[in-house]
This record gives sequence, C-alpha cells and structure tokens, in this order.
Amino acid sequence: MRRATLLLGLGLTALMLLLAAVSPLILDRARDAVFDGYQRASPRAYDPQAPVHIVDIDEAALDLYGQWPWPRSYMAALTDRLFEHGAAAVGFDVLFPEPDRTSPERIAESWGRFAEGIPPILPDLGLAPHDDRFAAAIAGRPVVLSIAGAVDGGLPAAKAGVAVTGEVPPGLASYPAAVENLPALTEAATGLGMVSLGRNEDGITRSVPMVTRVGEALIPSLSAELLRVAQGAGGHILRTTEASGEVSGGTVAATEMRTGALIYPVEADGRFRIHFAGRQAERVTPAAELLEAEGLDPDLQARLAGRIVLVGSSAQGLFDIRTTPLDGQIAGVTLHAEIIEQIVSGRFLTRPDWMFGLEIVVIVLIGAALTLLQLREHAVAGLFAAMGLAAAAILGGLWSFSAGYLFNPVLPVLTAAAVYVPGTTLGFMAKERARRTIRSRFAYFLPPELIGRIEANPEAALTPEGAERDLSVMFVDMRGFSTVTEGMDPARVVTLVNTYLSAVAEALVDRGATIDKFMGDAVMAFWNAPIAREDHAEAALGAIFAVEEAAAKANAALRSEGLPPVSVGIGVNTGPASVGLMGSRDRLSYTCIGDSVTLAARLEGLTRQYGVAACVGPDTAAAAGQGAAAGLVAIPLDLIAVKGFANAVEVSTILPEGSAEVEAFARTLQEARGDYLARNWARAEESFAALAEMQVAFCDTTLLARLYLDRIEGFYRAAPPPGWAGEAVATVKR
Repeated sequence: MRRATLLLGLGLTALMLLLAAVSPLILDRARDAVFDGYQRASPRAYDPQAPVHIVDIDEAALDLYGQWPWPRSYMAALTDRLFEHGAAAVGFDVLFPEPDRTSPERIAESWGRFAEGIPPILPDLGLAPHDDRFAAAIAGRPVVLSIAGAVDGGLPAAKAGVAVTGEVPPGLASYPAAVENLPALTEAATGLGMVSLGRNEDGITRSVPMVTRVGEALIPSLSAELLRVAQGAGGHILRTTEASGEVSGGTVAATEMRTGALIYPVEADGRFRIHFAGRQAERVTPAAELLEAEGLDPDLQARLAGRIVLVGSSAQGLFDIRTTPLDGQIAGVTLHAEIIEQIVSGRFLTRPDWMFGLEIVVIVLIGAALTLLQLREHAVAGLFAAMGLAAAAILGGLWSFSAGYLFNPVLPVLTAAAVYVPGTTLGFMAKERARRTIRSRFAYFLPPELIGRIEANPEAALTPEGAERDLSVMFVDMRGFSTVTEGMDPARVVTLVNTYLSAVAEALVDRGATIDKFMGDAVMAFWNAPIAREDHAEAALGAIFAVEEAAAKANAALRSEGLPPVSVGIGVNTGPASVGLMGSRDRLSYTCIGDSVTLAARLEGLTRQYGVAACVGPDTAAAAGQGAAAGLVAIPLDLIAVKGFANAVEVSTILPEGSAEVEAFARTLQEARGDYLARNWARAEESFAALAEMQVAFCDTTLLARLYLDRIEGFYRAAPPPGWAGEAVATVKR
C-alpha cells in the first residue's frame, strides 16, 4: 500500500505537469475565471490625473442631435471644440466609410430617391460638403481615425509602420481586409488605428491586440497609434523572442512593444492584458456638453487640456458595447482609455517567461509534500496541508496579481486535490483491510468496543500504553457473598451472580459508565473514558442510586426463584488515572490504574465500617447537587487515611436531600463530629450515643457511633498528638 500510495502521488503529479504543458481549453477557461476574480478583488486604482479622457456620444446626445450617423459637420464642430479646449490628441472610435448623406450636395439625391416631384438639383447654397469640412477640421491636427478588420474591403496603408525585431509572430490577430474611412478623411488624419478588439469565446474582453495584420500590412491599435501621435513619434517597434536569438518553444512570440518613449509588455500573440479600473464617471464627458458649450468653458478646459481624447459611443444602438471582468456592459472606447492609462503610468499585468517554470515548481512541491504525508498516514494533517497549499496558491496568485504578475493557481490547486483525495482513499482502503484482519483475529477473546479501539489505532493499541485523564471510578461489591452462597448448589450460585451482575451492569451502562471488569461478585466501572464528558463526577453520583435500585430489582427476581437477597457496597472516587489498553500483546484489557482507582476500592471497603451503602471521596462529593447529581447531598463521615495511603481524605456518604430523616441524621452526625474534633470527649460520647439511638434506613447508626466511641475510649488513655484534625488510620483494606 505504501508503494501504491507513492506511485499514485507521483503519477498524479506527473499528470498535472502534462496538463500544464498541453493546456486544454477547460483549464484555460478556469484560468480566465480565476484572473477575472483577481480583477474584481484587486482592480486597478483609477488616477483622475491620467492624461486620457472620453467624449461619449451617448443616448442623450442622440436624442438631442438626431440619429447616428451624425452629419460630418457636427463631427467637424466637435473636433474644433476639442482642440479649442486644449486636447493634445484626438482619436475617433467610430468609422466614416461612406459619404455623408446629409451633406448639401447630396440632399436632393437623398430626398428625391423613391419620391416624385423633387428636383434633382437644389440651388447652390454656398456650403462646403460636410466631408470636406470634417477633413479640414482634422487636417494638420493630431487626429487618429479608426479602421476595423473585415472579410471584404480595402487593404489600408499604415500611417506609421510597425517594425518587428525578427519574424512576424504567427499568432497576431489577422484579417484579410479592413473597413476604411473615406479617402479624404484618411488622407487628412495623422494616424490610423485598429479598433477590432476581439473577444474570448465566453464573450468577455480581457486583452486587446496592439498590432493586427491586415493582408500583409501591420496596423497598430487605436490606443497605440494615439500614443504615437500624442508624442509626435515616427512609428512602433514590436519586439519578439528572436530579438536576442531566442525562440519560444520553436515558435516566434511577441514580448513587448515600443511606441515613442513608451515601452509596454504584450503577450505572445501581440495582445495587451488590461488591468481594469472599471467604469469611472470622472473620465467621461457627454458629447452634448461639449457641443452646447458657448465659447471656452473653463470646466471643460480643465478636463480636456493636455489630454488624449477618445471619441466613442455608449449608445446601445451603435453596438460598441463590451463585457469585461468588472462591468457587464461598457462602451468599447473605455477599453482604449484603460490601455492608455496603464501604458502612461507604467503599471502592467505581465506573465514573464519564468512564471510558467515557477508554476511547475509549485506543482511538484505540492505533489511531493502531500504524497509524503500520505505515506506517513497523516490523513488529517494531509487535509489541512492540502487546503493550506491550495489557499496559499490562490492567495499567492492574488498577491502576484496586485504586484502586476499573472500567476496561474489552477493547476497547483488541482494538484492538491488530485493527490490528496485518491491517496487518502487508498489509505482508508488499507486501514479497512487491516481492521477486518484485526476483527477476525480478536473477535473471539476481546469485547467489541475494545476491538473498535484497536481498529482505530492498531499500532498504538497492540502495545501497553495509557493516557492520563481525570476519571470517576466506582467499585460495587456484593456483601456477604460467602455467607449467602455457603452450601448452595454451584448452578444456583451462578444464577444468583449472573442475575445480580446483569442488573448492576445494565444500570451502570445506562448512566454512561464504561464497565472495566467483573471480579467474582464485584464490578469495576469508570466515567470519562473512552468517551470524554465533563460531568463524569455527577454521573457517577447519580449512578449510586441507580445501582441500588437495580440491586433491589435483582433481589425481587432472586426471591421469585427461591434464592436469598443480597446487598451492595459502593465506593466512588474522582481523580487522575492512567487509562488505556494494557496487558501483553496476546491479552489486552481496556482498564485504568492509579492511586485514585485504589482509593475507590478502599472506599467501597469502608462502607462496612460506617454502616452505609456508599462512600465517596472528596472530589466526587464536591459534585453533589449539580447536573445528574441534583437533589443529592454529601454528608461527611470521617477523615481517614485508608490502607496504603499516608494522607487522610474526607469520606462522605451520598443521600437524597430534603427529607426530615436525612436532615436529622446529618445534623446529629455533624454535632457529634464537632464535639469529637473539639476534643470534648464527654459531650461527644453523649452526641454519638444520641446518634446510635436513631433508626434510619440508610445507615447502621449503631455501627457508626460505636466506631467513634471506641476511638474516644482510646483517646482517654492516650490523647491525640498536637495538630490533630480528626484524622484516623484504617487498619484493613476492605
């Protein structure tokens, strides 16, 4: 089994390494889900001073100025207003592929189509075509227009080239053609940027292509081109793994991109991983607010001056709505703003080349650690270790994310689960086989409950050992057994003993006791092991009267069979003892040993001297009146050092409280012992004589009084030593 556990753990760890190398789609989805969770747990802090702003053509602007597309004259006015308020560069996240149908020279054509009586040519109003006005507004200014990838369309020429250090990575986003703007607008623009962002299969945008291949041309993204134009830079540089003569896994991969003075990391396929700040009202100005402003508005100037301005739309009907890990619906133009904010701030989400190697090391360490714990059969330690290692991988990933590094915890967590669960199952199977073997070997000579203890921990149980624990121990003895059974037929002796012991044992078990052993006509039992309970002393006190009732029922059964009745003596003590499976390897007994156990046996023997049914030690007596011992009272009988003990202990008997008979007995005994302890011998004799005259069912008062009167007689001859506190020494064990 140990060999099987080792091979299973190593095999599953190797499987996790294989999955890391292959990276199936389901693990990619799990990774994305974890990174999305990190985005929500640790979003990028938004900086209100970031040099980028959005002008939003929202639903309110469409309601105010009419449906989209707007006349290009509006776009010209919008452009003029932006630069009048100090915009450093402007990028349009909208396309202008067709001529403006609202332009003056096209109105007659538009009105006359599918209509009669409209002249084909309207009078010349002396107004410039709208497209010319828009082209004039952007000409000579730092304006970037957008293009979008398409199956059919033109093959645009980039305004600024993208130089590649080595071969072009094959994983770049690619389109056979593109949707372009009107030639006049393209000519007037300073830059052209790609706005096709792409989506994951789950519809969530997490990264954006910074370079896209259209035909054979490399087109930068809108955000990259805006950064170039804002800096007045000449072009872009895409760095690959070939830049230093390296090849990633036999395939050329992108590593970083440079735009002017700005350098930022990209993934192998040229995409930029966005660390989202999410929707921020401070970064957005509605388009209508800008168009409605009269002259130079100081508030607008404070928002726009010196900033890169992106013009886009959040209107649902324009279909530029995206889903991100932070926002269910957000305008696509916001993603370009997020990218520019990150690049300018220099804070990125990156996955360095060494990160995959680190994940491999973590997988191996987790697999090895859990396999080692499985070999040592530490199931609980293994569980906590598996949960701890999985939590460490997740929290470590979150910490790395907040520091800008993408650590994938999916496979480390799967490794913890994959190694722990099957390995633990295999260990349980091995233990179950061992339990069956133990049960078959010991079932004929050990009680079932002890077999269960052996099954639970065979290596510890099959050698003598004990655990220190406070126990309440009870000894129950049949009084006068020899006298009762003298001359009795052996078969009838067996019937008497079995009837008596069965009744007593049943009463004890019902009160939660563990039966230790039967010793001829005696029974030993204890509480608080193997099942721990805080009220063991109270339970033991309550069991005293349960045993007496059981003995009374047994006597009734014995009388019905013509057998003589018996009485019981009970000793109970509470204190520390060693408890466990003890004995030889061939014969074990679940028992307890210690001075407190011996004292319980001695207390049972003292019941004969004091004429009571039960004697209890001081710690047990202290529990009277509580819990299961409610309604019981402890009445001190004596202070005595039992046989084999140097120190004296207070011995008490237990009685139901509340009756006049018990109260009178307790009061009389207390007064008599008070005179006795005060060395007032004459008065003590009178008090004990009064006690002897009492007739109670629960005590032989004559026997108890005679015990003290004999001591007083001795004290007349030899006074007790100085410092005497009333203690006496027992001269017999039982």
